[in-house]
Amino acid sequence: MTNKHQSQSEQMAGNEQFIAYCGLYCKACSAFTSGKCEGCRGSSAKSAVMYKKCQVKSCCTENDFFTCADCTKYASTKACKKYNPLLLRVASWIESSDRSKGIEMIKEKGRAAFLAYMKDKNWVIFKVKDSLFNKRYGKKVNEK
Repeated sequence: MTNKHQSQSEQMAGNEQFIAYCGLYCKACSAFTSGKCEGCRGSSAKSAVMYKKCQVKSCCTENDFFTCADCTKYASTKACKKYNPLLLRVASWIESSDRSKGIEMIKEKGRAAFLAYMKDKNWVIFKVKDSLFNKRYGKKVNEK
């Protein structure tokens, strides 16, 4: 909970902990909101990457990047094998989502704009079109 005396910039900096290294927005995730996960920035047993090796987190921490948006080695996250392994590409195709859109937005507009957008949409990840799941169950990408 934020103190009403905190400045807006202090509150925004505190909210940046909800941005995953790979450009996901943790605060919209059901595992996070239910208390089952503390996101990838933590170091507790409930930290998202404590139960699996995340190459994105290790790369960002080794290079002192807040997210992959800070990386200058690749022109796009799609060229990075750590960021874009085959299994995640398949999952993104199935769900019609694109993690790299979050990184692109952070690069172009900054973390504050990314946080505001993702909070407004209540998305964990950018949806690029309606997925097969959403079409089947009648939920559209533009719905909240």
